Amino acid sequence: MNAWQALRPHLPALVAKLRALKPPRLRVVVEGEVAYWGLLLPPEEELRAHARAWGGVSSWEEWLLERLGFLEEAFPQAVEVELWGVWAGNPPRLERLARVWDRARREVRNA
Repeated sequence: MNAWQALRPHLPALVAKLRALKPPRLRVVVEGEVAYWGLLLPPEEELRAHARAWGGVSSWEEWLLERLGFLEEAFPQAVEVELWGVWAGNPPRLERLARVWDRARREVRNA
């Protein structure tokens, strides 16, 4: 199981955190390297309206699942994945929303 697969069961809790904190952007960090600097988080109302008119995802949970799927294709063997909320500022405000890693593989790698 890679880190992306480990993150999927926690999507409802992550979406609840997104609703509470409302970050305008997400930063995705894979194994300590920034994979996506500022993924724009679309408003849920716009996702629902777009889904009604043209189809597609209608909730943040579906949207995150789709985005994480694209990132998993790019980084299939990821051991550690972090999602950060990003707010404007100089420097920008960052808050970790989620972090998943495979402890067994990490211990072997660091041995």
